[in-house]
Amino acid sequence: MLKILLINLLLFLGSNIANAQRTPEWVLPNTPFNEVETSRLMEKGTATIQGTATLKKKGKDNFGVKGSQILLFPVTPYFTEFLELKKKFNSRKKQASMGPVAFTYRLEGRFIDDKGTFQFTNLKPGKYYIISWIAFARQKTVAVQTGTSTSYNVYGYALGSSPIYEDQHYDVFIENEVSGFVDVKQAGEVMNIVISN
Repeated sequence: MLKILLINLLLFLGSNIANAQRTPEWVLPNTPFNEVETSRLMEKGTATIQGTATLKKKGKDNFGVKGSQILLFPVTPYFTEFLELKKKFNSRKKQASMGPVAFTYRLEGRFIDDKGTFQFTNLKPGKYYIISWIAFARQKTVAVQTGTSTSYNVYGYALGSSPIYEDQHYDVFIENEVSGFVDVKQAGEVMNIVISN
């Protein structure tokens, strides 16, 4: 019984160490996050940003699907530094991130159809960053054994066999980021935009 407990404990510790090794180092902006100023930027206004989000891959347009998430962030010095860090740190070892409080200062929208249509309303004049993730299909091919071919001699005895393979095709769906800046210049403005890669 003691042996089983020790083995389970070692397995548990080993899996936790493996998980800890997979966790990237999060790199945060050095610029202080100004919560008061950011909350002012997020106050209600009368402007609207609407448009479509599309991901172009191999000459084909892929759109955000109905109900999928699209986010809007006010552009602040903190957020600008985060975007710069994102260009440098985007690997399994190190990734750029925002602090949990800074990340809450955003608007969450949803695509209203399968053509990537979105709308953000009640915005103040200012600079915004819109981001979403759109999936596209990449075809993969794998050789699958579908049978066996056996060869015989003139007396009917089997000399040997070899597998028969056929290529089978399947789609793998991969998400890519689409994003862009939008500058709302005046109250009541309705901006029509396209966010793409």
